[in-house]
Order: sequence, then C-alpha cells, then structure tokens
Amino acid sequence: MKKILLTFATALLLQTTFAQNLYFPAKNYKDSLLFNEEISGLARQVIAKYNEENKLSYFDNIFRLQIASGDYKLAKNALDSLISILGKQWGDTVSTKAIGFAFQVYLANKLNDVGKSESFANYKPTFRKLYNALGDEAKSHVGDYFSDNVLTIASDLKALRESLSKSDSLSLANAILLCRNYVALEVYGKTQSLGSQILLHIETEKYISNDSVLLKMPDGGTISLTFYRDRKVTTPQPVVLQYNIYAGNDASACKLAVKNGFIGVVANTRGKRLSLDDLEPFERDAKDAYTIIDWISKQSWCNGKIGMYGGSYLGFAQWSATKYLHPALKTIVPQAAVAPGIDFPVLNGIFPIYLLRYLHFVMDNKLIDLSGFLDDKKWNDLAGKWYQNGSSFRSLDRLEGRPNKIYQRMLNHPTYDSFFQNMIPQREEFAKINIPILTTTGYYDDDQLGAMYYYKQYHQWNKNPNDYLIIGPFDHGGSQYKPAKILGGYHIDSVANISIIDIVFKWFDYILKDGKRPDILKDRVNFEVMGTNNWWHVSTLDQMHNDSLVFYLGNKIVEKTYPLVKAKPVKVSFIDQTVDMRERSDLRFRQDDIIAFTQLINTELLPEKEKLVFVSEPVDGSFAISGALSATINLSINKKDIDLILDLYEQTADGKYFALNESIQRASLAKDRTKKHLLTPDKIETVVMDRNFIISKKLEKGSRIVALLGVNKSPNWQVNYGTGKDVSDETMADAKIPLKIKWYSNSRIKIPILKL
Repeated sequence: MKKILLTFATALLLQTTFAQNLYFPAKNYKDSLLFNEEISGLARQVIAKYNEENKLSYFDNIFRLQIASGDYKLAKNALDSLISILGKQWGDTVSTKAIGFAFQVYLANKLNDVGKSESFANYKPTFRKLYNALGDEAKSHVGDYFSDNVLTIASDLKALRESLSKSDSLSLANAILLCRNYVALEVYGKTQSLGSQILLHIETEKYISNDSVLLKMPDGGTISLTFYRDRKVTTPQPVVLQYNIYAGNDASACKLAVKNGFIGVVANTRGKRLSLDDLEPFERDAKDAYTIIDWISKQSWCNGKIGMYGGSYLGFAQWSATKYLHPALKTIVPQAAVAPGIDFPVLNGIFPIYLLRYLHFVMDNKLIDLSGFLDDKKWNDLAGKWYQNGSSFRSLDRLEGRPNKIYQRMLNHPTYDSFFQNMIPQREEFAKINIPILTTTGYYDDDQLGAMYYYKQYHQWNKNPNDYLIIGPFDHGGSQYKPAKILGGYHIDSVANISIIDIVFKWFDYILKDGKRPDILKDRVNFEVMGTNNWWHVSTLDQMHNDSLVFYLGNKIVEKTYPLVKAKPVKVSFIDQTVDMRERSDLRFRQDDIIAFTQLINTELLPEKEKLVFVSEPVDGSFAISGALSATINLSINKKDIDLILDLYEQTADGKYFALNESIQRASLAKDRTKKHLLTPDKIETVVMDRNFIISKKLEKGSRIVALLGVNKSPNWQVNYGTGKDVSDETMADAKIPLKIKWYSNSRIKIPILKL
C-alpha cells in the first residue's frame, strides 16, 4: 500500500539538503517580469554548485535547472540520461521513452526554433514527430504529461515566491525548488493547451472515448467513469476494468486495455474526480462495485464479459467486488492487494504513521496529492515531533495541523471488527466465488500479507478453488508491472525478470477470449527460488517447502549476540531485558521499519537497544528458506501488552546481511484479530507469531541464520506502552515504569525449508 507507481508528470522529490546559501535579492520576487528575467542567473549559480551521488535525482534536477538557465541542449542531454537510467532501473527501455514527454517536446521545439525563443509555431510537427517515434505502450502514457492543472502550478509558484521573499539569501535546496517550480509553469503554461489539443485529435482518430461518465449509485452517490474503445472495432467486446482510488492516469489504463484487444474502463472510487461525494476509503467500494459492473455489462459495446485487475488499493477493490458477485464479472487479477484491517490501515493490530500520510495523498483533492505525499522531510519531521514529545497517536492529525475524520474513524477500530469485515468477503462469501483468479505478489511486497490473507481465506472456505499464484523477488510495484532488475542492491535472477503486466493481459485472453493459459502458470502455485535462477511449480502453498528448521533461544551472550540452537532446552532458562519506552534518543527513519526493506544487502546490522540478536551455526547451503516462518514466543512482562518484532536475515560467509523477513505483532491480538486478549503481568505467556511474509531464497554455503527478536519502539509505528487501554490514547506518561521482559529459552522459531 505504501508504494505507488509514479509517473514523472510531477517531478521527483527534491532530495538535496545542502547548507550553501546563494544571493537572490528579495526585490526579484515582487515583480513577475523581473523574477522571470533573473531566474536564469539563479539557475546558473545553482548549476555551478550542485552535485549529488544519486544520479536519478541529479539528472531530474539538473535538466530543469538547465531549462531555467536557457541551455536547452544540455537540458535535453540530461533528460535523455534520466530516461536512460529509469529504463535500465525498471528493466523497460521502451515505455519509459515517454517519461517527461511535455519537457521533451518543449526542448525539441526550443532547439528547432533557434533565435525565436518564444515561438511555438512548429510545436505541432515537433510533437507529432516525437510521438510517432514512440511505441504503443509509451504513447499510452503521453497524456499523463498534459493533465496537470496549470492554475495549481501557478498558485504553488506564487506561494513559494512569497515564502522566500523575506530574505536576499537563498539555500541551495530552496533555489533548486524555486527553479523547478518556475520551469513547471514555463513548460506546462506554454504547452499544456497545445499538447492537449494535439492529443485530442490523435485520440479521436483512434478511439471512441468518454471521460465524463457520472454513474448514480442506488443511494444517490456518484461514481466517475472513463472508457476507451478502438474506433475500428464495431462488435461488442470483453471489458477490462480498473476500480481506482488514484484518479488521474485513467486514460492511460484504458488505452493499455485497448492496445491489448479489450475495451478499457476505469471507475474512480466514490468521491474522486467528478464525484462530489465525500471520500471514505474502503467503506463503500463493495456495494458500489456491483452497480458499476452492472452498468458496464448493459452497454451495447460490452459482450457481457468483464475482468478486473490492478494492485494495492485496486487489488482490494477487486476482492470487494466479489463480496456481492455480479454474474458479468468473469475473473479478477488482484495484485499486491491490500486487505483492510489485516495489513492496512492496521497491520497485525498496529497502526503505522504512514496512515495519515496516505490519507492526505488520496483525500486532499479529487485526483492525488503527489507533491505532499512525496515530501519525506515534512512527514519525517512530524513523526519525529510526535515520537519525541510522547503525545498520543490519536493526536497525530492535530499535531500535523489538519484534523482528519477518516484517520480518527480508523483508529476507533483497532481490532478486525465489523467495520473492516464489511469491506471484503467473509467466510461463506468466499465459498460463493465461482470465477477464476490470478494473484500476484512478491517476497518484498508491502501488501503481501494482505494478498495472501485473501488467498488463504479463499482456499479455506471455497471447496472448489480455481486460482493461480505468482510470487517472486518483487516489491510492491514489481508485483504489478515489471520487477526491478536490482532490488535493494540484489540483482534478481534472470528468470525472475518477467513482465507481470503482460501476463495479466495473457490471462485475460485465456479467460475472456478462450485463449492459451500463460506459460508461467504450469501449476497453481508458481514461485521463484532466489539464488537458483529457477521457477518452481506446485499445486499447494504448503508444497513450497518439504522440511523445516526449528531453533530455540540460547541464553549465553557472546560479543553481544545469543545463539540460535537446534536442541530443545532440557532446563528452561530466560534472558532478562529492560526497555525504557520513554527513551527517544535514537530517532531513525528507516524504510524497513514499515515492512519494506529498501536495502536487501547490508554490510552490518544497525544496533537497536530494543532487539536481541540470535545467530545460528553455519549452514551447508543445500536448501532454501521457502515459505513463511512461524514463532512461538514464551515470555513474561510486567505490563498487559507488548508489540513484538521478529526480523530474519541470512549472514553470508563474507559477513554481509541479506534481509529475509520482518514481522510485527501486537501480543494481545495474536490469538484473535477480532478481540483483544491482554497479558497477565509477570505471568509466563505464549505469543504465536504466524502472520509473516513468505520468502524463497537459497542460502549460501557457510551462511548463518540471524534472528532479531524484541519490542517495537519506532517513530514509524504506534508505540504500545502496555497499559491495556486503547493504544491510540496512550502517551509517554503511561511509561513511567520501564518494560521488563523475560524471554524463555523454550521459545521456538520454525523456518520452512526446501531441500534442493
């Protein structure tokens, strides 16, 4: 849920944090003509000083600075470098050629009109030439770069100028930001209308489309729809539908469906785009989906067969549509599907700081607030302020300055109660699903737990499951489109470098057009074992492994680590640990605190006071860890509740650490998601951690298995102080007495393995 596939219609987040200051007189901000005249000089000052190691950020910034300075040839070269880097990073050098297309045409026009810097007389032929050179998939993204609101861009620049106009001194970071905003208005202000007119003419030739359908729901609410059809096809066709909260790139999704031989429809959730209703994420989608599908099925251009696909929230939306299954819905392809109440907005009973950030992303306007969402500094500062002052998690929205009723409503449901259960199928509703399903997720997909929750519930309740699973070394975005060749420093196996989106449309050919089943689906469960360069195909999830390793907690500390031992202890002992929940000196914002490793390969483990480190003896390298680990933790604490953390790494023979799994679990909700069972202070309790991520990776010979076991105390999550009351209402005042833990040696970590 955390990671959204982004286009460059809005620029990358500025990542520079330089302390250097530049001279830019305050008077320059007051007059627009003077500002426009002087900005080129400022851009040249920045270019002379600016550099950074991250080449992606560097080229994204430098090409805009060069536009501002008037050096269009260098700007074009820098933009070409940016496109090349992204093509290699995403493993897609074809569709990425459309990146920054509005800038590409602007620069080409400037370079063609030497000596006529304000002339756009040749803009149309320049646009056509560049557009015709693109492939079909790249063409489908061009419209995204002519959809920004110019008035909003102008307003943002005006506000930035006003905020900086109080001084003649300007930081390098703010200077870059100012130049970026200026260039955005320069390019979009002068070309948005021209480009949109050309695209409209092109699309009229190729498509029959409508982006202004406003569908009325039975309760009076409205849903905004967009559809595209191939003008040359006159007979009814099957429809591919996306049900999407991330409004804004709807035309691209529709055109991709048309390119693959279907009619493309995107329905935005209630409250988005043209809908004037309030946005209430997750709450109305199940019932609204039935009405949407019913309307599509009755259109003259639909042959009565509808398939759905999409990831993250869009994956949830498909499962929500099966709660009230319409007969015209013939298949779903949920990718990296979030499961409300399971992995978001609360994960194993714990709310993340990310929740508020996400809500503003989708709620602050009728499309998405991308610039606000990407502002890492703002959100990290907020998390740090909250973390260090120890205020309640419920106060976070007020601390941010924008109270949010949906945030508060979600916090009122810390268990998996009817609020969340009403959003997706339950029990017998899974049993009634009678359509084929293709699920895709990844070992490093933030929403793998959600995706696999649906998968397991469907198999538990449906007597005749008809589904396939693809899972491999993919992150959230890679589970939906095409995996990155390099994932957190790890070069994925070549056989894992597949196009998920191509498989999706081959699946639609198979189900909606009686075509051939995609080749990769050789059995029901299809997984890649990292490090073997091989896909495995088995009939059940349990067959991902054929044995297991069981470890217990040794209590003899050697160089700050404890042993993971294979022998069950004859005499049970324990390790004492004390955690001061008020201590906040090690403020850190690591992405892997949000169950999404940004770096898979690390040279060392960061020391964390609240986690104990356990290390096994070296392994022989004849097996893969394959499946989801489970742990039975025996402990006693002096509180009524605790949020447990269990991380798993492979320590290779050369001393590097390969990230395998992160688990977080509220102890009081381990037995039952729907009801809190508090711990009895100072009594030995058993907490089962069995809601963990699937991984499949061959261990190298001489590697050791490293487990980090401890308590959550992170600025990225709710902090559980253990009083037993609603954690959202607890404050640091509830932590006067330090948390004391006894970790018992008969605690067991069971790791599924596949003998190779």
